[in-house]
Amino acid sequence: MIYRSFAKVNLHLEVLGLRPDGYHELRTVFQSVDLCDRVSLVVGGSGVRLEVADQVLPADERNLAHRAATSFLSAWPVVDGVRITLEKNIPLGAGLGGGSSNAATVLQGLRHLLGVQQATDARLEELGRSLGADVPFFLTGGTALGSGRGDQILPLPDLPEREVWLVTPAVEVSTRSVFRDFSELTGAREVSSMGPLLWEEGVDWEMAAGGWNDLQPLVMRRFPEVHGVYNALVEAGSRIVRLSGSGSTWWVFFDDSIGSSELQAALPEGCRVFRARTLNRSSLQRLRVVQ
Repeated sequence: MIYRSFAKVNLHLEVLGLRPDGYHELRTVFQSVDLCDRVSLVVGGSGVRLEVADQVLPADERNLAHRAATSFLSAWPVVDGVRITLEKNIPLGAGLGGGSSNAATVLQGLRHLLGVQQATDARLEELGRSLGADVPFFLTGGTALGSGRGDQILPLPDLPEREVWLVTPAVEVSTRSVFRDFSELTGAREVSSMGPLLWEEGVDWEMAAGGWNDLQPLVMRRFPEVHGVYNALVEAGSRIVRLSGSGSTWWVFFDDSIGSSELQAALPEGCRVFRARTLNRSSLQRLRVVQ
């Protein structure tokens, strides 16, 4: 079976402070987009074997897809092994959640392929949370509110699907280093009062336009390449330019139609431009299985 592994953007991201476990307390609004990797699963053999088509990523237990399969087969040892082939299209270190999406796709794909009824949504979410903070979102998808480390997911009414541009500079940004620097700049403050969750009743696109990303100023200061792309996008006439996650991708709305070649010409060399579309949960289910 071959499955699409979709990316995400953060429509809104607040860092509320440092938790006792050393992680940061977040409040974020996730949104699925149709930029995707492809994950192929073949049952057989012994153990977990991973092939990465472009050889950019490690193909051992350092890879989240490999760890997801190992966790699934440890919890439900119904077969001896599985072979995974991963075709990457989502940029690395870009704030689009590619690795977490791959892990979630492997968990859901193995449940689908093997028909393991005991692998309930709640059990998969538990496994996903042990793999990475973003993995539970990718098990839900669509529009969702994330709290805690970003791993406590509340599905929101899906936003209407619309076009969104994703622009990724030729630089990888380490999530760990960004949060470490954020703690140093803010004095590693303890978690602040969360106050009312203004997002939990749902969000429309106008509300999303008024969101922000607390990490954006830091990433722009640390990475001139990211800041330069921001300036180019503003000059190109974009209505919203916001960083996704801890960087380096900007998600962008344009009021007027613009060609990808025209936009590419306005950007610094090496940028990748994706003309994408947001996805609701119904579309995710319809598009997830390739064959």
